[in-house]
Amino acid sequence: MFVKKRWLSPKQSHRIFLALLFLVTTIALYFSLPQEARFKYEYQKGRPWMHATLFAPYNFAIIKSEQELEHEKDSLLKVQTPYFVYADSVSRMELALLSKEIDRIKPVKANGTMQVIAIKFKLTEMYTQLYKVGILDQNFVNNSALSKKPSLKILQNNVGRETQIASLYTLKSAYNEIHDKLDELKVVHPDWKIYLDNFQPEAFLASNLMYDQERNRQVEEKVLENLSTNHGIVQEGERIISQGDIVSARTYTILESFRITFEKNRGEDSKYILIVLGRALLVVMLLLTLYLFLLNIRRKLMRSKRDITFIMITLSAMVACCSMVIRYGTFDIYVVPFTALALILRTFLDTRIAIFVNMIAALLVGFMVANGYEFVLLQITVGSIAVISLNKMQRREQLIFTALIIFLSYSVIYVGISLVQEANLSSIEWLKIKWFALNAVLTLITYLLIYILEKSFGFVSDVTLIELTFSNQKLLKRLAMEAPGTMHHSLQVANLSEMAITKIGGNPLLVRAGSLYHDIGKIENAGYFIENQIIGINPHDNLSSQESAEIIIDHVERGVELAKKHQIPEQIIDFIRTHHGTTKTGYFYHKYISDNVLDAASELKFSYKGPLPTTRETAVVMLADSIEAASRSLLVKNSENIRNLVENIFRQKVELGQLEYAPLTFKDIRVLKDLFHEKLINIYHIRVNYPEIKN
Repeated sequence: MFVKKRWLSPKQSHRIFLALLFLVTTIALYFSLPQEARFKYEYQKGRPWMHATLFAPYNFAIIKSEQELEHEKDSLLKVQTPYFVYADSVSRMELALLSKEIDRIKPVKANGTMQVIAIKFKLTEMYTQLYKVGILDQNFVNNSALSKKPSLKILQNNVGRETQIASLYTLKSAYNEIHDKLDELKVVHPDWKIYLDNFQPEAFLASNLMYDQERNRQVEEKVLENLSTNHGIVQEGERIISQGDIVSARTYTILESFRITFEKNRGEDSKYILIVLGRALLVVMLLLTLYLFLLNIRRKLMRSKRDITFIMITLSAMVACCSMVIRYGTFDIYVVPFTALALILRTFLDTRIAIFVNMIAALLVGFMVANGYEFVLLQITVGSIAVISLNKMQRREQLIFTALIIFLSYSVIYVGISLVQEANLSSIEWLKIKWFALNAVLTLITYLLIYILEKSFGFVSDVTLIELTFSNQKLLKRLAMEAPGTMHHSLQVANLSEMAITKIGGNPLLVRAGSLYHDIGKIENAGYFIENQIIGINPHDNLSSQESAEIIIDHVERGVELAKKHQIPEQIIDFIRTHHGTTKTGYFYHKYISDNVLDAASELKFSYKGPLPTTRETAVVMLADSIEAASRSLLVKNSENIRNLVENIFRQKVELGQLEYAPLTFKDIRVLKDLFHEKLINIYHIRVNYPEIKN
């Protein structure tokens, strides 16, 4: 028979996967780092210069800051007179409309025609005078830039005339002017009142001075062309700052100019290849450090594609997020909830990994920010405090408490650094406390991220485990209703297993959830299991040993199907698969061999399919399940009998190889034996007989 040959073994393919994963992560982190050369000096305005005396290595210009350029730009534009175009067509159109409106007036008296002609002449004269002076739109008058200017230039027939803004009309002042003159006409000519009462002066008013966008833009560009972007030049060899000197505003501007020139020049010359090499070496060495840590301290995690991929994705995502904030400069870098990385890793993996990956991320981002030492010190310290304070996230309020711890830690450490550097409270930038508060608030999104990541990567958080153990869960409620004996047994196993795993070390929540669901398959044929049977009624009496064994063994497969149907996590399903390992259904097996000749095919029918437990948690549940079930069959439940029972169960499991892959030490086994013995004695304790009450 032809068998297809595998090109790679599972171990080789896993190594290739790890190599590709680290390569992709290296590339992602490389492009997250700044592409220009890194200025090697750290400095802050108002603080001492901590490096050696700095001399200019070459000539460079002192570049004006953005604020200075904006201020000078505003100053130049402030004295620039804006241009407006006189729209003669507007006045002609409005006067034509006025003329038509007056022509519609019907004379009331005998001399009414002459009155209407006189009114038309007077109103036309009034409006003509307004338009001749000029009417501005109200939006331009309220414009802050225009309101500060005393005059403007009006272009009429390509001829400009400068006019004081105060002498011009607005739509509002023009309306008031016409309204007042109409009131005067009514007083001087009482007979006109009957015609003027219905007249609406605003209907024939419109702005005839239009802002000349194009001409003003051209003038502004011409003015800004002459705007200098430099304060002067620093000559080669000139001293910039001495060690210990305070970085003044002037010195800070010079240092910033030196930094910008340095990074620009280094990015353009032939040495750029060295910058690329240095950046690559930095990323490679930090990832190599992480690899060696995982290989030597968390070797088991290296075997999990999911876990190692999760670490690399979260690390790359946090560095990329910080890089974007630094690149666009909209917010301070401390607004990024950096500790969320450590909290997420702590939730799904463990404390050591969370602290170490947080340190690697802080070192990478510290290379990008201005005050790298301060940033790295803050992030490593606060991240470690946050991880230790969170411990196990079993309640939502824990995250709020952790956010408060993060805010206080940031603030205290930052003030401490500032006092060491300055020894002056007044020099502390208290505005950064605001960013720390916002950082702590944003850390609360960790709870939402945990849910998303849990579903995406197949993790099980402690919060999910707690929710799975609620008695109102659909499967557990059904188990309690349809198989109450099994439910009671599962509760006892959960109590024993939880105490046992707490004693030897492990995840108590995972053990409790696994114990409650391990026999969930018994729901389907509850009456065939002795703990659910009514006294005197046993359906196995009408079945053969093989048929009975098949029903008993089938509860494992049915339990797996039920759990998958109800979307129970895979980690819990492992308890269902492994709680019997590859043992046999003892009662029916012995009953069969007492009457039949055993062969290999028959023996398989009485054996569970496994697999064997591979974790402490699943091994403990297997032992607790067997011991709890067997203890019910003891006729006399005393200390000696329970001790012998526990010893026999452990010996059988070891002899049958059921604990072969379980990471239990001899010390763990001894501790488990003592604990199971002690707890079963407490469960089956003998009550004191109360004395009979006599009259």
